[in-house]
Amino acid sequence: MPPLPVWEWVQARWERWRGRDLEESRLLKLYWNRAELKKELASLDQQKHQLRDRLKQQEAMEVRLLDEARALEDILGRADRAPEVLVYYQLRALWKACFAQLEQLSVELIRTREKRERDHQLEEFALDRARRLAQAQAVCELEAKEVERLEADIAHRKAEWQRYKAFWYYFRRQKILETLEKAEQRLRLQLNVLADAKQVSQRIASEPQPQFPGLSLDGRRGINLALIAQGQLLISRLSVGDLARQAWSAQREHVRDCRYGGRQECEQLMQGISRQLNRVRDTHDALPELKARAEHLRQSVRYAQADDSLPVFDSLPGNEFRAESRAADAHVLRDNYWDIFKLLRT
Repeated sequence: MPPLPVWEWVQARWERWRGRDLEESRLLKLYWNRAELKKELASLDQQKHQLRDRLKQQEAMEVRLLDEARALEDILGRADRAPEVLVYYQLRALWKACFAQLEQLSVELIRTREKRERDHQLEEFALDRARRLAQAQAVCELEAKEVERLEADIAHRKAEWQRYKAFWYYFRRQKILETLEKAEQRLRLQLNVLADAKQVSQRIASEPQPQFPGLSLDGRRGINLALIAQGQLLISRLSVGDLARQAWSAQREHVRDCRYGGRQECEQLMQGISRQLNRVRDTHDALPELKARAEHLRQSVRYAQADDSLPVFDSLPGNEFRAESRAADAHVLRDNYWDIFKLLRT
């Protein structure tokens, strides 16, 4: 077989190389598609496990709710236990009312404190920007005066150059031209310096307001101490009949385990709960004592770390502050009264 011409040989080699390159490209694309499919499969497997876990949780919750419903049905079917169920749920309602009051106080304190700190931040930013802007404008004025001086010097040298037109002033005119060129070079440099100074001034003047970084450490500590003081105040107000401790127990005990006595005892307890619930909701006279308690806490508590916003439990004074002795052993943080940890700022 005669050998192929050079051009045909080159073309054949090119087609062979091109076909191999296309094959490699297809293999590489298949590899990446396989990798993407594996990632998608892993993501779907993770979602499947998450859904299974959620299903198990839902099934467990359903079983627990059915168990509670059966237990509640059994207790309500007994005449001697039915009043205790009413007391149990009224105590839980009392707990929710106390939490709602703490939540309202938390919202108000956060809004007020954030506004105060934001206003202070903007005031400091405005003062700092005004100071820096005044400095930048002063630099602009100095640079502008230097430009005016150089322009006046150049104008003077040009006028001097015009005065010496006779040919015997040739060397003087050359010397004036040299100094004039140097002066114009200094002017160009000075104009660049002035433009940079103006850009700095404009950049300072157009600076946007900073983002609010969130409540400061002092702000979070102040809010937490106010909430703790309010929690102690609620315990103090509910110390009559030991309602605070019974409401705390109702949050943690099952309805089948509650014991509040016979019908007469339960009716008296429900009347006391109704009276104390009205007292809890009546907050018009609580502000002075709340402020006094918060100040008492501020002077008494200590913090484990310099950046902690929650005080050490042991440093927290008890409820002996204008409270009955039966409430003295209740600890707002240790026992998480009124679910206060849901509202504290960390």
